[in-house]
Amino acid sequence: MSEPDAERLKAEIEATRAELAQTADALAAKLDVKAQASKKVHAVGDKVSDSYTHVHDAAPAPVQKALDKTGQAVSPVVARAAADKRRTLLVLAGTAAVLVVVRKIRNRRR
Repeated sequence: MSEPDAERLKAEIEATRAELAQTADALAAKLDVKAQASKKVHAVGDKVSDSYTHVHDAAPAPVQKALDKTGQAVSPVVARAAADKRRTLLVLAGTAAVLVVVRKIRNRRR
């Protein structure tokens, strides 16, 4: 084997190794259920937060006051729940339920 062929073969082997490493990393990421679940929980949390802000801003003044009082009352619970992941999911579900109720109340008033 000549020198240029050997160098070309080494370069191809390195490229193949790099591709294999990327493929292995991609497969590992797909199999990491905990990381995927965590990403989804954060995405849902962000969506709930955005929805709450939208509903709060669009609500009449009395409803905004009620939401503000509820937020102040729930704030310590949310802080404690951040340390307990199971409780965090329950808080998210409760927040989603509050949003649904607020939307239904708003829709009835229209």
